[in-house]
Amino acid sequence: MPSTTTPYPSAATIEGIFHYRTLPRHADKFEQYVDDSADIHIFGQDFKLGGKTRGKKAFREFNRQMHSMADLEGEDKIEIINVVGGGEQAWAAVNTRCVYSGKDAGKGFYSENVYLVKFDLDGKITQVKIFMDTKHAHHHLGEA
Repeated sequence: MPSTTTPYPSAATIEGIFHYRTLPRHADKFEQYVDDSADIHIFGQDFKLGGKTRGKKAFREFNRQMHSMADLEGEDKIEIINVVGGGEQAWAAVNTRCVYSGKDAGKGFYSENVYLVKFDLDGKITQVKIFMDTKHAHHHLGEA
C-alpha cells in the first residue's frame, strides 16, 4: 500500500495555517509557520508597499504599514477562497478575499489577493509572493 504522507503540507493543512492569517489577533500563530529569513515579495501595480524584503518581522511590518497607509483599524474579514498545491509540491497558491474596515464608517475596502508560498521540508514558509488587488487599494487611497 502506498504511503499517505507527503513531503510538504497538504492543501488542507495550508488552509489551516492561513486561517490564522484571517485572525489578526492570532498573527503570531501564522508567523510560527514563516521561516525567520523567508523571502517576501509584494507585487501590485504602482503599489507603495510593493517590493522585496526578508523575514517574518518584515512581513509583520508590511501588515502594520498596510493598515496605517490605508487608514484602517479593527478586525479585517479575510476569507480563504481556495488553496492549490502543497502535498507533493513545495509551492502552493492561496486565494483570499478581504474586507478591510476603515476608521470612519464606510471607509473600508474590498480586495482579493493571491499568496504564492513555498514550504521547506520542515513545513516552514520560505518564500511568499503576494499579488495584491491594487485596483481597489488605489481607489480607496484616492489614487485612481
